[in-house]
Amino acid sequence: MEVRQLRYFVAVAEIGHFGRAAESLHIVQPAVSKQIAALERELGLTLFDRSHRQIRLTADGEAFLPHARRALRGIDRAEKAAADLAAGGAGILRIGGARGLGRRLEDILAAFRRTHPNVMIQLTTITSVPDKLAAVAAGDLDAAFVSVPPHTPGVAVHHLWDEPLLLAVPARRAATAAGLASLGDLPLARAPREEDPGTFDLITNACRAAGFVPRPGPALTHAQDILAGPVAAGHCWALLPSSAIRAESAAVSFVEPAPPIFMPTALAVPDPTRRALVTGLLAAAGTVARDPA
Repeated sequence: MEVRQLRYFVAVAEIGHFGRAAESLHIVQPAVSKQIAALERELGLTLFDRSHRQIRLTADGEAFLPHARRALRGIDRAEKAAADLAAGGAGILRIGGARGLGRRLEDILAAFRRTHPNVMIQLTTITSVPDKLAAVAAGDLDAAFVSVPPHTPGVAVHHLWDEPLLLAVPARRAATAAGLASLGDLPLARAPREEDPGTFDLITNACRAAGFVPRPGPALTHAQDILAGPVAAGHCWALLPSSAIRAESAAVSFVEPAPPIFMPTALAVPDPTRRALVTGLLAAAGTVARDPA
């Protein structure tokens, strides 16, 4: 059974004439007659009584008509849904988030929703930058926010902004912390290199430029836990995105390093990009990056 056969059948049933139905369908009458005859053979039913001048539905035709109409409505809905997906008007967008995006992520998603209100966003936090890039390349994610991303085949990286990093230090070290060299004796809390190689190397190079190699400290998982625990206790320091910083406490201070340190932040998408929704997300991210609230 073909969709066109159902459309021809419904048209003839509603108009009551093969010729006029063919005109409304913008095809020739023999094509309509041929396809309806094929439909009748496939169903094993006689759908039209052709013994009179006026074409009439048989009892079987009357019974089959509502099912044909229902099937066509379903097909029309499916075609519209597919068109919306192709145009980026609906569907699901799977995004890999990142630590330290703060308010910017909320603003980007809000801007995207304004132009794509019917799209469902699935936000997944994958801590490992290489894992996020691999998921984008494999099609498991439609896009991912990443910091200092390494080159990955099948992935295009769109730079959004450079996020300033702040020193999170025990409060008693705040007065001298702007010069990184003053922290050379204190262990550094940060994510393992295999989890975020770009940021790891960025911080290592900044410390080496200040004249020291950072001492390994606790793994940086949840920033607030590190700040409230070992940093507040004076056991380590950390470099955190300024957007991730909340209020200072009596035990922890946030200091701008001199010279400043910036962490490139980007949106990684499949290369080539095949989904219109991804293009819409890129546009929203670019707008927020150019004009942050």
